[in-house]
This record gives sequence, structure tokens and C-alpha cells, in this order.
Amino acid sequence: MSSLPVPLPLLQVKNINKTFPIHRNIFHLLSSSNPARKAIDNVSFDLGQGEVLVIAGESGSGKTTLAKLIMGALIPDDGTISFEGNYIHSLKKRKALYSMIQMIHQDPYSSLNPNIKIKDIVMEPLKIHENNLSRNEKDEKVRLALRRTRLEPVEEILEKYPTMLSGGQRQRVSIARSIVKIPKLIIADEPVSMLDISVRAEILSLLNELRKTLNISIIYITHDLATSRFIGDKIGIMFAGSIIEYGEIDEVLHNPLHPYTWMLLDAVTFSTNESKFYKSFDGINLSELPLKGCKFYNRCKLSFTDCTNDLEQFDISKRHSVSCFYYRNQNINRNRNID
Repeated sequence: MSSLPVPLPLLQVKNINKTFPIHRNIFHLLSSSNPARKAIDNVSFDLGQGEVLVIAGESGSGKTTLAKLIMGALIPDDGTISFEGNYIHSLKKRKALYSMIQMIHQDPYSSLNPNIKIKDIVMEPLKIHENNLSRNEKDEKVRLALRRTRLEPVEEILEKYPTMLSGGQRQRVSIARSIVKIPKLIIADEPVSMLDISVRAEILSLLNELRKTLNISIIYITHDLATSRFIGDKIGIMFAGSIIEYGEIDEVLHNPLHPYTWMLLDAVTFSTNESKFYKSFDGINLSELPLKGCKFYNRCKLSFTDCTNDLEQFDISKRHSVSCFYYRNQNINRNRNID
């Protein structure tokens, strides 16, 4: 009896790299060298339909660059990005990509035009991609998007301008705009970081509800591991352009393996104890990163000679992998409670 074919993931990212030139000062203009910074370093992952993947890491780790590559705004130097089996840039040329992938930005104040009414902001994707619809059909889709994002009373919200709404309401407008055409993937780039703590859980709950009811996949970009548990199925921990730990979210957060993941979790719990795994530091200093091997080498108390080699991914289980040579020949289980 032949087995059924395994369906392709919605999104496949395979071994992508992206390097940017470093702007040099006047003292280096005569130098023959061409310094560059690798913003994305051999990143791979799959995303299934209806799944939520959290990409977590501090500022400068490459999260937003990764989002721009998936959106087609940047072209990878190496590797491939496929959406439903088609290369991203072939879809971009046909403009098909923009109707299937939508983005929710971090700042709800600057991402909405203050001079345009809410009804026209939410309708914008329909004007671009649904020219075959009548005005009444577009209006009804806009009303439905507002109801789905709990922006009520709908008739009042339609006629308002963004400046008349709170930060949480503005972010709901951004979400309504992103779902009005029912995309297949939403990239949410730090969507709650600029909101009051009191409304963050509401926005995350809304995103989680929408992905279930509309079967939308989400890439949720954040520096805050505490919020990731409310929405994620899987998580990739990014440091200096590399995904250094990956797996099911509960498995990674309750059994962290990489010293950098431990550092992020200690930030969540405000731990002030001397870490057994990493040396404390304030942010990513690009000039101090090792040029070869694991970029966390200089900050890691577990580092040894092998860490200067090219990174390798070790599968600890079917649900959890880590790029750390410390686990090459070890089977370590450290339970961690972050509640």
C-alpha cells in the first residue's frame, strides 16, 4: 500500500545568507579590504499552514532583516526562500506574493497614515488586489475585518482617523488591514512592544484567535520570550544572524540548551545570579564578535576549541535542536520553569 505524499510546508527557508557592506570612515577609504557584516548566516526553517513560528532575539540579531527577505524586500546572497513551492522572487514578479503575505509593523503610530480614515486604510489591500469587487463588496469585507478584530461599534470606527484611536486600537486597525483579504501568512514584527502592558495580552489573544479561525500562519518576531508563550507553536532563537536553538516552544523554553537562550530567559525572570553558562554583556557589539565559528564564543562559559569551527546543528530530539558543540556528545536535560 503506497503512502500518501507529505504536503509541502507553506514556507521553506533553506540556508539563506545576507551580507551588508560596512560603511568605512575616511581613514579606511584607501584600504584595499572590503569589510562586510553577515546579517543572516545560514538560516533554515519550515513553516506549516496555520502554524505560528516565533523568532526571538535582541535588537541587532537579524530578525527584521529575515522578515524583509521573506517579504521579498531583500534578496538573499545564497540559499532559497519558497512559498507554497514557488520561489519568493518569482511570486514577487507576478505580484502574487503581496496578496498572500501581509505584515504588521511594530509602531502603530507611524504605520498608519493620520490623514486617511480607518475605512480607507483597511480597504487598501482590496483596492490593490481585488479590483473585480464592487464598492459595496469591499465595504462589507472592511466591516467584517473590523468585527473580527473587535473594533466596534464598526460604523463609528469606519469614519474615524488614526489620531482619534488609542495605541491598542491602532494596532487592531493594522491587524484588520492585514487580514481583510485573508492572507496565508502574516509577519508580525514586534507588534506589542510599543503598547501598554495591559493590552498586550489582548492583541496576542486576538492574533491567536485569527490564525485558528482563518487558518493563517504567523511569524511572530520579538525580543520578549514572555509574550512568545501566548502565541507560538515553534520558536527559533536568533543571535548575530544565526538561529542557534530551534524547536517546539514549550520544549525550548522549559528545557533551554544554548547559553544565549538561558541569557534571554534570565532577562525575563530578572535573574541577578552569576550565570554558569554565559558572561553578562549589554547588547550585541559587532566589532567584538568572533570572525569564525560560534559568534557567542567570547561570552560563553562553556566554550572550548571546537566552538571556533563552523556551526553545526545537533538534534537533541525530534522537537528540539541546538547549534552548540557542547551538546555534540551529551544528552542533557535541564528543566526550567519560567512561569
